Amino acid sequence: MATIQLLMKASQVVDEVARMGPSTPAELAKAVSEPRPTVYRIISALEQAELVRQAGGGKLELGTGILRLGDAAVDALVDRAELRAQLLWVREQLGVSVFFCVLREGGAVCLDQVDGADVDLFKIAPGRTMPLHAGATSHVLLAFGPAQARSAVLAEAPYQRLASRTPLTADELQARLDDALADGACVGDSEVTEGVASVSVPVFRGDGSLLGAIAVAGLREGVLGQEPVARKALLAAAEALTATMADASPFEAGETRPERAPAAEKDSPRMPAVIAKANALMRALAQERIATSTRLTEMLDEPVSSVYRMLATLAEAGWVEQLGPRGAYRVGIKLLSLSGELTRRLDIRRAAAPVLREIHEATGETTFLCIRRGSRAVCIERVDGIRVNSRVLQLGESLPLHVGAAPRALLAFEDRPAWEEYATVVSNSNEPWRNVRSRGEFFADLEHIREQGFVVSDNNVTPGIAAIGAPIFNHRGEVVASLSTSGLREGILAPSADGKPSVTELVCRGARTLSDYLGAPDAVVAQWHGTADAADVSQLIV
Repeated sequence: MATIQLLMKASQVVDEVARMGPSTPAELAKAVSEPRPTVYRIISALEQAELVRQAGGGKLELGTGILRLGDAAVDALVDRAELRAQLLWVREQLGVSVFFCVLREGGAVCLDQVDGADVDLFKIAPGRTMPLHAGATSHVLLAFGPAQARSAVLAEAPYQRLASRTPLTADELQARLDDALADGACVGDSEVTEGVASVSVPVFRGDGSLLGAIAVAGLREGVLGQEPVARKALLAAAEALTATMADASPFEAGETRPERAPAAEKDSPRMPAVIAKANALMRALAQERIATSTRLTEMLDEPVSSVYRMLATLAEAGWVEQLGPRGAYRVGIKLLSLSGELTRRLDIRRAAAPVLREIHEATGETTFLCIRRGSRAVCIERVDGIRVNSRVLQLGESLPLHVGAAPRALLAFEDRPAWEEYATVVSNSNEPWRNVRSRGEFFADLEHIREQGFVVSDNNVTPGIAAIGAPIFNHRGEVVASLSTSGLREGILAPSADGKPSVTELVCRGARTLSDYLGAPDAVVAQWHGTADAADVSQLIV
């Protein structure tokens, strides 16, 4: 098998893992029609690239390297931080789900989304693709997008009925598109999901070409009842996004796959090296966002012909996209779809269960897993202690973020604006500050927690009870959960003895394990989890 063919097989292995879920090498060999020895070599290279990983029971699942490439696919199209900020701002104004989509041949692809307070919309999530004939967002993309895309969709009529008001004919769809063009926005009601309405407006680049569409969606009574307000908020967010966009690439007029180079390398014992090189290429492309083949050749120090063959194969697999027939390259939107599939399958509660049990078996104390919901920390998993069993933070119960170990671990590792926002919420509520006298003292406490990498809570919630809490980070370095252990202070605060790890060491190691599971960057793990294991808790009580 030629090395470039092997690279295509490697992409197929990743696709099959995404399609089938956790799979054995034998199942993957059958799915891609290759001998097991070849698939084992491919898997080994993919594991090194963090594109697949062991899932237990001899099975493989998608690796967290996919998450970073999915983010890179978004970064190549839009300022991801600004997009997230605008989605959150619109959600604050309206309380319903907000999302952003771009036009692709297969449909409207969601780049990012923020859940609303009313319902979860399962058909709208990063990486998910919505049909182009139905829904306000799709109609905006077709109305303001390239004429050839519009003509192609109109030629596909009649359409599948998804809900009671789905357009079924080309004439119906054309009328919706004409209305959107005339109005500068689109309102959809029960077109994709019965009882769900949406409002969408276009987002343009600095040169006036279409970038995508930003929209809100939710129960029809809530969305249609505030349509003017929704439209105003969406237009403001769209203008803010346009202001951050550079002019479109001159190659953006049409996207085609590069032609495959005619030469092919022969098989060899070191064949998986091509997968390592392709991974280096994908990382370089993620770093550059958009890069020419010449630039990638310089970065990789590889022959032009080799880079060109890899780009051609990766484009055929959908892992990269080329801007125009001879244009630059970016990470393909397919990686966002794979990333979304992995995100939907990540289960922090399931992953935490053995970690909590291990700490419990070593200490006999109560262990918790918490996540943030608004201004509170909610316990989503717990193992009860055998000597004392805290009544605080029962499964499903919550505490304010400034109280206790697990809640403060969630807040301390957020950014300073999040602290300010939370302090304002507490100041305007009836919730006491407890062990601090002022906002400044509270912030100093959070700074101290960040410096040591974990929280020590001593008599902070229940007299005689202490707890250790540590943050858990995702692949973007964001704190998404916290792990803690609680019990009688004499046991929790005791230093390590007889070569056994202290409670602090166990909690920090557990948090690091779960951060690794979620794909936390090495730099984040080193910064926040690197020195906590050896800390002397007796000197760090806060």
